[in-house]
Amino acid sequence: MSAIAWLIIVIIVLLLLGLRIVQQGTMGVVVRFGRYSRPAPPGIAVIIPLVERMLRISTRSQTVQLPASPVLTADNVSPVIDAYFVYRVVDPRAFLFEILNPVDTVQAIMFSTIRRVIAEMHLSEAMAARDRIDAELRHELDEKTAGWGFKVEQVAIRDFQLPNEMKAAMEQQKIADSQRHAAINRAEGEKQSAILAAEGQRAAAIAQAEGEAQAILNVANAQAKAITQVYGAYLAAGSDGSRESVLTIRALETLERVANGQATTILLPNNLAGIAGTLAALTEIGKNAS
Repeated sequence: MSAIAWLIIVIIVLLLLGLRIVQQGTMGVVVRFGRYSRPAPPGIAVIIPLVERMLRISTRSQTVQLPASPVLTADNVSPVIDAYFVYRVVDPRAFLFEILNPVDTVQAIMFSTIRRVIAEMHLSEAMAARDRIDAELRHELDEKTAGWGFKVEQVAIRDFQLPNEMKAAMEQQKIADSQRHAAINRAEGEKQSAILAAEGQRAAAIAQAEGEAQAILNVANAQAKAITQVYGAYLAAGSDGSRESVLTIRALETLERVANGQATTILLPNNLAGIAGTLAALTEIGKNAS
């Protein structure tokens, strides 16, 4: 074979050795003699064998779980934090050459920020302020990772793992709160029942008093009417002896009608003629007054 043929074969072999395929979701970085040369986007890339080499960096979002680490709150409780962060490479060159061990660096920043923020809070406040803690972490990471070629897309504290003693104390507190609420509700119900019973008794007493008052009034009215009728009959009888008879009969009739009313007890005089004498005295007083 001629030299030209051998040269063509060598070129083809070198080209084949220099072909690289960059997968979707990956960015290639071409390094020449240890120095950054150029980026290689997804697809087919060609490098110079023995002179250049290609490094591949994933540009997809990646989740990193932080190892369990205890923190100390302002009320001296030591919960274990369960947290994670999601990042994505946006500049492969900076990610490779501007930061060493970027994931470990982010974890260290997160732990430092979490300890600083939670140390200023009580446990209950920290557990209720996860969104604020997450926002503080995100702000801190955005500032410190701006030139490192990656973006922290999400950071979150998922849970506070409490010590067993704290869990037992919180469970006892929950039971005590439940019992206290039940006692308050029971006392409130008994109070309302007592109020309703008292109102019912008061209404019944008022109704009974009104009924008794009305009965007394009815008896008084009946007695007054009876006296008026007897007195009228007495005057109409004239001055002879028929007045006494009329008074006696009218008195009996009137007392009979009174007995049919609401009165429960009727006192009858020993001598009905006494009524006549009383009415006669009343008549005499009326004449003298006139």
